Amino acid sequence: MKLLILFSTLCFSFFILPSQACTLKMGYRTTARLPNIEAQPSNKGLYLDLYTKAAKRIGCQLEVSRQPKKRILRDLGRGTLDFYPGLSFREERSLYILFFANGLPSADIGLTRVEVPEINSFYDLKGKSILRAYGGTSVDANEYGVTIKTPPELSFESAIDYILNKNADFYEDEIGTLSYYLKDHPRAKELKFHLNCCGGLTELTVGFSRASPHLKEEANPDYDPSKELDYNNFPKRVAERSTAYRFQQALMELKKEGYTNNLFLQYYGVNIEELLSKK
Repeated sequence: MKLLILFSTLCFSFFILPSQACTLKMGYRTTARLPNIEAQPSNKGLYLDLYTKAAKRIGCQLEVSRQPKKRILRDLGRGTLDFYPGLSFREERSLYILFFANGLPSADIGLTRVEVPEINSFYDLKGKSILRAYGGTSVDANEYGVTIKTPPELSFESAIDYILNKNADFYEDEIGTLSYYLKDHPRAKELKFHLNCCGGLTELTVGFSRASPHLKEEANPDYDPSKELDYNNFPKRVAERSTAYRFQQALMELKKEGYTNNLFLQYYGVNIEELLSKK
């Protein structure tokens, strides 16, 4: 009888161990990035749906930590958090973070008033004012002959108002986010998207901690040192024997199955690839 109880206990432990042992910790700042995630204490949004689904697919559970972004990046460096759900590649970050695509489409575009001619590069903005969030991508004002406006606490709503009220001429941001904030805006017809100015269609990337116990890395045989460093041209990549690799593959499977695109359409109300195909 004792042997039977012991055997049953061992079997039960065997079946519950993977979900208990595999907790993927996602970190995000305390403020909202709608519709991807609501402000603390709520974690609802596209990110929660997508990453919970991917984690469950590999037998893991998702845990969300909300802190100021500087603290999140610090904890990613220490490995006490596993990943940041949408993080752009930067060389200084790659010292402690590996990046891989999460399956979500992305494209940085320009926003102006409707009467502004088509903008294909920042050189077309000569003599105009560019609206820029504090800490955003830097722009060489002298090279392009523009003025830069960096108001404090710039939100998406206030950026749209700056453009509409002629307090700035051009604002660059992610197409999905701008579409989300403009889809029900009463003055949306007074504004214009510039699809060719800022890099074209790409993919959003996960920033996964290189110190995470769930990540193992290996040399990337496709790395080309003669080319610029990027998330897909880096000396290291996620090794197949790690949980992070299975997580990465789950995200790609969800994209292939159409789940990710449907989720994006559900939250944003826009199909980026269709929109860009009309340019």
